[in-house]
Amino acid sequence: MEETSPAFLPRGARRVDFFNMVALAVLQSVTEFLAVGSEAHVALAGFVLPSLKGLAEALIIPVHLGTVVAVLAYFHSELLATVVGAYHLAIGRSSESARLAVKLFVGSVPVIAAGAVVVLLGLQPDAQNSLQLLGWTMVGFGALLFLADRMGMTLRRIEHMSGATALAIGLAQAIALVPGAGRVGVAITAARLLGFERTDAARFAMLLGVVPILAFAAWHSVTLARGQGWQPGTDDLLAAAAAFVAAYGAIAFLMQWLRRGTLMPFALYRLLVGAGVLYAVYA
Repeated sequence: MEETSPAFLPRGARRVDFFNMVALAVLQSVTEFLAVGSEAHVALAGFVLPSLKGLAEALIIPVHLGTVVAVLAYFHSELLATVVGAYHLAIGRSSESARLAVKLFVGSVPVIAAGAVVVLLGLQPDAQNSLQLLGWTMVGFGALLFLADRMGMTLRRIEHMSGATALAIGLAQAIALVPGAGRVGVAITAARLLGFERTDAARFAMLLGVVPILAFAAWHSVTLARGQGWQPGTDDLLAAAAAFVAAYGAIAFLMQWLRRGTLMPFALYRLLVGAGVLYAVYA
């Protein structure tokens, strides 16, 4: 009989260990916004502690909601400007806020479209059971981040971004559907290759994730509703709260770091982790 994921079990049957739940929520949130690949780290944690595999699936919705609220809270002024910009677009008024809204919309379309195709065709790769894939993606995208930060110019800001450039970054973000790539890391890499300052590259990458994260959480909610349903409870609230605190702290740290520092430590970390995984696979 096929094993049922804890996310699909009745509420009373899903007894979540508090420490594991908080640790997993923090791990996913921190690694997502430090551009080192959250899916890879969650999957690797599942290899080390097999009990975490089902737990990660069970906490997908609350963790994603907690992280998106952290982005909304940290970048509240930019997102408020986006809402104002959408209103300006509706009444035919041109403004910097309207242009920001267009950039975020254009940049969000590719990953949502690609995600829909992947789901409809059943092409989702199983990161939980492929250490080899995770190792190569960690190394490959770590190397790309290293080269982009080393070679990319630091002249452009979000205000200088065209619709075509936003689309290019959005297309790159769609690559994050490959397990281990990391959405924020891929978007930052693309922005740095296109010459954007580090803080602006990170800011746009995080803003660009709001719509896709909400879309993913909504899709997963519908999927659960078609099964036995999802009944939010204390476990989910705690996971969402832990994810929010961890994500907000990670965002604040990265934005502060990039005012003076580079992305090299994060790129090197990805390379080392990926190399370690590949050594474990092939040794």
